[in-house]
Amino acid sequence: MMIGIDFGTTNSSVAVWRTSGAEMIETTDNMDFMPSVVAETEGGLITGRPALLQIGRNPEFTFRNVKRLLGHEFDEQEHGHFQLAEGPDGMVWWRGRNGLRSGPELVAEILKSLLHAAELRLGRKPTGAVIAVPVDFRAPQIAAIREAAQLAGLKKVELFEEPSCAALAFGVNRKKYSRVVVYDLGGGTFDVTVLKTKEGAFQPVAQSGTAQVGGSDFDQRLADFAVDGFFAKEGEDLRANALQMVQVTRAAEEAKKMLSNYDEAEIYDENILFAKTGLTSIREKITRSEFEELTEDLVVRTIASVNDALAQAGMTADDIDNVLMVGGQSRMPLIYDTLEAMFGAKKIVKDGPKPELAVAKGAAIRAAEMDGRLKPTMMQMLVSHSIGITRHGGVFYPVIRKGETFPLRRKVTIRAALEDQTDLGLVVSQGEAMYAAECTQVFRHALDVEPDARVSVAIEIDESGRLTVQVGGELVYGQMEEAA
Repeated sequence: MMIGIDFGTTNSSVAVWRTSGAEMIETTDNMDFMPSVVAETEGGLITGRPALLQIGRNPEFTFRNVKRLLGHEFDEQEHGHFQLAEGPDGMVWWRGRNGLRSGPELVAEILKSLLHAAELRLGRKPTGAVIAVPVDFRAPQIAAIREAAQLAGLKKVELFEEPSCAALAFGVNRKKYSRVVVYDLGGGTFDVTVLKTKEGAFQPVAQSGTAQVGGSDFDQRLADFAVDGFFAKEGEDLRANALQMVQVTRAAEEAKKMLSNYDEAEIYDENILFAKTGLTSIREKITRSEFEELTEDLVVRTIASVNDALAQAGMTADDIDNVLMVGGQSRMPLIYDTLEAMFGAKKIVKDGPKPELAVAKGAAIRAAEMDGRLKPTMMQMLVSHSIGITRHGGVFYPVIRKGETFPLRRKVTIRAALEDQTDLGLVVSQGEAMYAAECTQVFRHALDVEPDARVSVAIEIDESGRLTVQVGGELVYGQMEEAA
């Protein structure tokens, strides 16, 4: 039996399809989700809530928000955090007690915990999993997720986009023709998808979003507010100590949750250690209106993506029949009020799964479709980022364009720029910029060629979204099929 997994920036969850519908599987701490936290202690690795609870005494080796940096190339200026370092592959790695740990290695620990919870519920090991991924994930991030799944012991894996999972969970494929916006604001990313649905099928027609806006950014605004208040009273900047900021950020996250239900909250931690007096506490009150003022620009950025997706689809807000709110951060009252003003209150779907659980439940439905327990939903999937090669002068030449439907396969011919050149570099990237340097490099491949030779390059995206590249018929990137 296959299961559905939502690996999130802040929390992760697992679900399974039963005859009564998609059901959440309780994690080892009897919750519907577990914090996406891995801690390296003297006794070994721990995950979830136990890892989160010990962060105050072990902040240096407690790793949060791994998803946000997964599959990213290391940059000293951008990734100067004390926990991060450049790995042997040039990617962001994390500093452990006895050496560096890769992103896939840490993610695998979270997946193992979810799989263990599923095995306890099902009474047997799952045969595979559908893992939900953000629309904005690019090939290096997708590859990192696949590697993590392999390290966790999963042999059969499909990666399915989070908004499409949410659409399945809300049952839009069971309704008559409608046009739907999926607004998905999770812990680390924002995705928006415009779907056309009818009975038994749905078709994504436009996608947008950003990997730079998520719930963790709202947490950071609150943490900065608290640190500024502390500095005004005590004359010490807690930003000077990264370990202190870990504690403050966690306190900010708890205050944010309170502000979804109350008009005022406290950013509070009683165990802040700082130079002047030693152990002390931080306590800063903040109102909901102050919080909304601090984060209004983040909400505006998500609405810009919504407008972009509507424009791609050739629609306006008036054309939309339903709006699905997905992801824990979408619970923020300001977000609801903004979407209500844009689309109208009647269009926002209020009955359905909880926003933070919709993706896992949808992944479970997709898993049941894959192993034959449910009739498959007819769907077309969209290419989320253009994929192409570097031409002479560093120009990015798209071979497969954003918005095309897959599976598809395209060929292009490359040749050396100079007549007597015998070596040729193939660089495959993803993005929409004019120059390859401004896009995300997927991989680089060196070729020995005869002078003036022409080389055929085939780029393919299969039914599951897996990217492969062949040069002269030889596979040089990706896997043609999953391991059995």
